Amino acid sequence: MKKVILLIAFVVAPMLTNAQSIFDTFEDMDGVDMVVVTKDAFELLNKFKPKDVKTDGNEVMEAFEMINDLNEFKMFSTDNLDIASKMEKLVNTAIKSKKLTELMRIKEDDSRVKIYVKATKNKDYVSEVLMFVKGIDKKTNGMSEAMVMSLTGNIDINKMSEYTDKIVKKNNK
Repeated sequence: MKKVILLIAFVVAPMLTNAQSIFDTFEDMDGVDMVVVTKDAFELLNKFKPKDVKTDGNEVMEAFEMINDLNEFKMFSTDNLDIASKMEKLVNTAIKSKKLTELMRIKEDDSRVKIYVKATKNKDYVSEVLMFVKGIDKKTNGMSEAMVMSLTGNIDINKMSEYTDKIVKKNNK
């Protein structure tokens, strides 16, 4: 009986530890700024959505529609070069372990932006968006050297793209 219990413990333990994000190691680390928004917060925000307002053309209402299916948002940033290197290593580990697909890479001067997604069976949805930005110190006047952003849930790429286009067009006017 003890062998069975030990066997079950060895099987279940990795499942429980994988439930946490590998980036959670940065939460209590000095030199790291963080923002974490949980599913409960997204559900609470969604309750503030007025029911009689049309979604079409209303950016706020479209944002409410998108957050409805989100599970978690995490962002970690640092101006410490050693921590930035650790972030990059963990991002590379996450890409391999979660089998993320590269969506895009951007290089500008010494800055690098990489965006990855976890595809689902439905090509219009992804279950995770992971973005890593490194070398942004020159652009932010020393405020940040690296940033990791993770968004999980049932993410409609089409809605996100349309919403982003509207925001970009509005800001360019």
